[in-house]
Amino acid sequence: MSVVKMRRGGSNVEIAYEVVGDRGGYPLAFMHGLGAGRAQTTSALTALNNTMLIAPDMLGHGDSVSEDECAVMSFDQSADDVVAILDHLGIEKSNIGGLSMGSGIALNIALRYPERVNQLILLRPSWLEEKKPAHLALVAYVGQWIIDEGAEVAEQKLLSHPDYVSLYAEVPKVAESIRGLFKRPAHFSHTAVLYKMWEDAPFGSLGDLGKIENDSLVLYTTRDNLHPIPVAESIADALPNLRGMEELAPRYDEPEEYGVALNEALNAFLHH
Repeated sequence: MSVVKMRRGGSNVEIAYEVVGDRGGYPLAFMHGLGAGRAQTTSALTALNNTMLIAPDMLGHGDSVSEDECAVMSFDQSADDVVAILDHLGIEKSNIGGLSMGSGIALNIALRYPERVNQLILLRPSWLEEKKPAHLALVAYVGQWIIDEGAEVAEQKLLSHPDYVSLYAEVPKVAESIRGLFKRPAHFSHTAVLYKMWEDAPFGSLGDLGKIENDSLVLYTTRDNLHPIPVAESIADALPNLRGMEELAPRYDEPEEYGVALNEALNAFLHH
């Protein structure tokens, strides 16, 4: 199935998604991280058994583009968009998962649309209940700087920022992933999403997560400052039906090992 675009109700915004894998398998809607796109999902989840993988481009990513400065970019709206995709596909209930920002969207869906969720997968979560998480500030600044001063000036501001210099000294590949944001398309929504999502939060308090009754899996890695382990631990501690919290190989240092371990962990969880 090639990319499909679905119009967001009451607007001109189109949300793109792709369906891959086993068309007869159980559905898994899996959302990418901030600044990525559906290709992050489809390129990583390549060995899932009996699974129909639904990979959206959230607004401001991939083929989901809008030049409308009023187009809503938030965790609530992103969750609504995913549920609308499930409706469009005629899917009443699905496994739900996501990486980083996508894990926040997955938690939002589990809280606001519990009847639509079977099992829940949270990969390298990066948000708790606080807006503007400090460890993602450089990502947001990139978006703000590009809009205010243009990409060339913005890139120089990033490279000279003391937080970036420090991050590069500690984990250069993580720092380089932030600099990679300058390779994204120059559409307004691709840039604005970097700070608009940072200014939002997926849920109101950690206590809210106690309402989530779904079997849940939390996955994390080391040497990944954009996805701090304490965030994963806090979420895992708050979920009443946690079925596992597992460490994967470091994504930036051991990408092949990470990919294998990720697919193995998801298969074990989804088909236990």
